[in-house]
Amino acid sequence: MIAPLPEIDVVALTCGRVRVRPKNIRGTGTPMLWWTLTARAWSRWLPVHAFLVRHPQGALLFDTGQSPESLGQGYYPGGLVGWVFRRQAEFQVAAEHGLAAQLEAAGSSIADVDLAAVSHLHQDHAGNVALLGETSVLLSRAEHDLLSEKDPSLHGVLADHVGAANYRPVDFTPSADPALAVFEGAHDVFGDGALVLVPTPGHTPGSMSLLVRRANAAPLLLVGDLTYDPALLEEGIVPDVGDRSAQRDSSRRVRELSEALPGLIVLAAHDPEAQALLA
Repeated sequence: MIAPLPEIDVVALTCGRVRVRPKNIRGTGTPMLWWTLTARAWSRWLPVHAFLVRHPQGALLFDTGQSPESLGQGYYPGGLVGWVFRRQAEFQVAAEHGLAAQLEAAGSSIADVDLAAVSHLHQDHAGNVALLGETSVLLSRAEHDLLSEKDPSLHGVLADHVGAANYRPVDFTPSADPALAVFEGAHDVFGDGALVLVPTPGHTPGSMSLLVRRANAAPLLLVGDLTYDPALLEEGIVPDVGDRSAQRDSSRRVRELSEALPGLIVLAAHDPEAQALLA
C-alpha cells in the first residue's frame, strides 16, 4: 500500500503537431518498409505532447517535444534513412509550440524543471533535451545504449540532436508494490511511490512509461508512443513500427495495471484527447 500520496499537478504541453501514416497508429503486421514505400494517406494533425508533473519534491518534465530546428534543412540524415523519416511523419512547430513558451503558458520556465524523463529518444520526444542544460534526464539503460550504436539513426535516433543531455540511465529493479508486479521492474523517482517509471518496450527497445499516483485525482500512466490512442491499447492493436511482439506484451502489462489500479487514465503523447482526459 502506497500512502500517503501527495497532491500532484500534471499539465499537458503541446510542443508541436505531427501527422503520420495510418500504419503508424493502427498496425496489421505489414512490414514497415513496405507501408512506408506504398502509403499515400496521412492521419489528421495530432499534438506532440510533453507533460509537466509538479511533485512536492520537484517539477519533472516527461518528454521534451519536437524542436523548431527540425523544420530546417539538414536536420534529418540523407539516403534511405532520411527518406524513411520524411515519408513516415511531417511536423509543424509554431512559435507557441516552443518548450519555453509552453512552460511559460503553464506558469513555469525551463529553469523551474528540476528533473526530466524521456520515454524514448525519437526527436519528437527528446528533441528539446539540449535546452535543459545540466538538468538530469532519466532514460532507460536500454534506450541510452542506442546512443553508443554505430549508427543510431537506424533505430530512429538522431544522436546529433538528442544526444547532448545530462542523461542518467535508469535500471529497473523488482518492486514490492503489488500493482507493479506485472512489470519486470520499476524505478521510483522520488521514493514515495507517486512517480514510478516502468519499462514498456516495443516502439523502441528502451521505451518507458511514467505512472503518476496522486492524492487529489485518478492515477495516470504516461505511455509515450506505446499507442496513439488508448482505445486501441484496450483492443490490443499496436502500431506497425518497432517490435510488434514486445509492443503487444507491453500493452498487455498496461491492461493488467489498469485492473490493479481502477480508474487509471492512460495518456499517449499524440492523443488529441489527452488534455481533456487531464481536465
